[in-house]
Amino acid sequence: MRLRHLFPILLALLLITMSEDANAQRKNKYQKYKSKNKMISGYRGGGITISRFRTYYYGGVTANALNYFGDLAPLEGAASTDISFTRPGLGLFYGYKFHHSMAVRAAINYGRLFGDDSSSDPSGVGSAPNRYARNLSFRNDIKELSLGLEIYLLPNYGGPQSRPPLNAYIFVGAAVYHHEPKGLVPDADYQTAIDGSVAAPQAGEWVNLRELGTEGQNYGLGEEYGAFQFAIPLAVGGELYLNSKMSIGLEFGYRKLFFDHLDDVSGTYADLGIFDATDNLARILSDRAAEPIAVMSGDTRDIPAGNIRTYSGFAGGATFYHNGNSYTGLPDNDRRGSSDDDSYFMTQIRFTYIFDNSGGKAKFR
Repeated sequence: MRLRHLFPILLALLLITMSEDANAQRKNKYQKYKSKNKMISGYRGGGITISRFRTYYYGGVTANALNYFGDLAPLEGAASTDISFTRPGLGLFYGYKFHHSMAVRAAINYGRLFGDDSSSDPSGVGSAPNRYARNLSFRNDIKELSLGLEIYLLPNYGGPQSRPPLNAYIFVGAAVYHHEPKGLVPDADYQTAIDGSVAAPQAGEWVNLRELGTEGQNYGLGEEYGAFQFAIPLAVGGELYLNSKMSIGLEFGYRKLFFDHLDDVSGTYADLGIFDATDNLARILSDRAAEPIAVMSGDTRDIPAGNIRTYSGFAGGATFYHNGNSYTGLPDNDRRGSSDDDSYFMTQIRFTYIFDNSGGKAKFR
């Protein structure tokens, strides 16, 4: 083969090789841009992470405030409560963020509830004067263990560093709580002697009302109830991102209960005559309308006429006198409280710490 015929063949082969190499380089460059664009299109705010979602654990402490609604609320309307009875409590929680918009949370909370008929208006309308005249009161220490699901408004498609700066959530779950309603014993047995000349046993002490059976439970009357109860907690909350490991939040919660003795008040008055001589404390705390002093405030009570019960050797028949005025008493089977279930509200300020914060933000070069 002559050289002048070989040269065009070699030139054609060289051009074909260069063309294939150029195509391969363009293809590799396109694949790099495509991969980068795909990663950017998956960005959802915060730090850009290689994975779409990374699970993590968190926990923290809460400052709690509990409020009560039930038979001893100022009014019978929904959510009636006395804010002045609010007391601080504490809580601990631990959670697992297993989904970009959901987490499971376990918590233990403590708080104290108060209720007192003296918070009702004696000159008001509706049931307020009757509640004031009834003069019942209680306190109850709540120890609650709950487990439930947090559902967030804004999803977090990255790890803990990619949390939105501000987020909201709802919480729903189940809870078991321990409670023991207690009553403060007055200084005197005003049922026996209206002038206060007969001292009450354990005067000035807080005593367990459930064990006393103030509605006659120890004599086969009324409804017995246990110290452990079940509840459904419902809450809404908000959370503010402080840094990659911490946040602060505010939560408003409602507890749906399934019984009516959170305040030890539900059924009817028991005839005071059923309480034997060893149950003077149960008798005194079952009906406190004769007491001239409001339990919580210590103020002198102003009892409207017609709103007080009769005492006559604890069997009915004589007129009850208070501050020199006579009143018509109510029958022994009169309602002591409603049959509606009680409930309580829990407001929490919570401080959250992220336990699993490994890994960092992706960097593109």
